[in-house]
Amino acid sequence: MGTARIFLVLIYALAATPCVSAHAAQDSITVSAAGSSTSLTAADIEKLPTTQLKISFGTDHGKLNATFAGPLLWKVLGAAHAVDPTNPKAAVRGYVLVTGSDGYCAVIALGEVAPAFENKQMLLAETMNGEPLGAGHLRLVVPGDARGGRSVRDVVSIAVLTPPSH
Repeated sequence: MGTARIFLVLIYALAATPCVSAHAAQDSITVSAAGSSTSLTAADIEKLPTTQLKISFGTDHGKLNATFAGPLLWKVLGAAHAVDPTNPKAAVRGYVLVTGSDGYCAVIALGEVAPAFENKQMLLAETMNGEPLGAGHLRLVVPGDARGGRSVRDVVSIAVLTPPSH
């Protein structure tokens, strides 16, 4: 399948799965996959192993240099049973839609975070520079991005999706 066709399939899938409407930050996030969903509370997320990363990316207000800490996105998806670690090939077709409380969303290729493929250390950060972000203020952190456009703040939902097959 050509790159243009893959892009069109992804655009079609995103159009069929809009970002959720804006609502206040909450004390849990909804993780969905394959027609089912799970709520993970702040306590559930705090139980996951924490990774700390020093990140630098451009913003509309200049460069942000910070140290973030929290569980890896892959671990969050595993805790919610949204991925099957015994079927790594499934990660090649999937993508993740991460949505913040303001309705802002970003798309991540599942293969980017899958340990069997790129294994990028994306975080669902709970702290920045050692300070808690606060209840209901989890932040997706994507290392290596030149700009922070995929750094979704106040994450309220994470959906693991697969484009339709033809």
